[in-house]
Amino acid sequence: MKKLSLFILLLLFSNGTLFSQVAINIDGGPADNSAMLDIKSTDRGLLPPRMTHAELNAIVNPADGLVVYCTDCVLNGMGFSGGGLSMFITGTWYTLNANCMSLLSPVAGTHIASQDQIIWNWNAVPWATGYRWSATNDYTSATNMGTVTTNTETGLTCNTAYTRYVWAYNGCGHSAPVSLTQPTWSCPCGSILTINHVAGVVAPVSKTVNYGIVTNIPGVPSKCWITSNLGADQQATAVNDATEPSAGWYWQFNRKQGYKHDGTTLTPGNTWISSINENSDWTQDNDPCTIELGTGWRIPTSSEWSSVIVSGSWTDWNGPWNSVLKIHAAGCLDSNYGMLYGRGSLGAYYSSTQQNNSSGRYLGLNSLMIEVSYASKEYGWSQRCLRD
Repeated sequence: MKKLSLFILLLLFSNGTLFSQVAINIDGGPADNSAMLDIKSTDRGLLPPRMTHAELNAIVNPADGLVVYCTDCVLNGMGFSGGGLSMFITGTWYTLNANCMSLLSPVAGTHIASQDQIIWNWNAVPWATGYRWSATNDYTSATNMGTVTTNTETGLTCNTAYTRYVWAYNGCGHSAPVSLTQPTWSCPCGSILTINHVAGVVAPVSKTVNYGIVTNIPGVPSKCWITSNLGADQQATAVNDATEPSAGWYWQFNRKQGYKHDGTTLTPGNTWISSINENSDWTQDNDPCTIELGTGWRIPTSSEWSSVIVSGSWTDWNGPWNSVLKIHAAGCLDSNYGMLYGRGSLGAYYSSTQQNNSSGRYLGLNSLMIEVSYASKEYGWSQRCLRD
């Protein structure tokens, strides 16, 4: 002990100079350059002051970085009692307990995307007992994933970037979140179809229309659909939208010519056919979807409309309106003169399938019902085009 004390004094006052470092080392030698105090031993440790939680809190004006050993501190109210090394940092005492390990945030793994699904992956975190997952940066409302490090999310929109959040947790608390970002694949049908309609034997007036496109419709999941009626300037704003810009144009069965009705005037006004009797489904040469939108686009068949109704569990106009198709009550043109009726209260959408020589099959809807039925081919009804 005397030898050790003498060594410290000599180190401090050698050549009359006061050194800033202290070495406590029974084998001699200077302190490490990075240390103010260097204690070296193979059979002893450094013992900080030991005190109770009450004594620790009674310290007056503790300095940042002050370290003591708290003999009865409870960490974060998580039920861990006993001793722990405590440090005062920015106005608060923090205690390291042997039962608690600080958690790093998870690290994003390789995500697997498709058109409507993402399989999210993240890497395991040491000392974590589980993970939480959320579409928002809110730990309290996040879903507890247990110990799994993957989550499959379905029903997503194609060509869309998504961001999700994952936290690691254990009995002591949780980590900061990791932000996971991944886009879905591009839409197989595209997302917008821009068409320059030119007035003639199909379009009643000239205009440019941007049609939205969707896919994965229950009943016909592989088909692409426009999300507004053929000839409509816009998607409808409500199931009972009674405006002409949302209604689009109307066609008689197996006829090219489309008709616009602004509520007063039919355009064109001198080509209405008051009698149609022929044994034919809607032919490709007369299909306005094919002619106006391009190869592959066509009018749905009667069985396709039926599949959509059944698979979508549609019972009235709320079903098609609440779907991504946004089918609404666009009204009809009567079979005798092409007069407008029912816009905002009923809708009728042709299929390409005839019932017989004088009748065509169609999707009809109102606030009370929806069905696939048939009526005279002279009626003018809406078109909602699809593509294989």
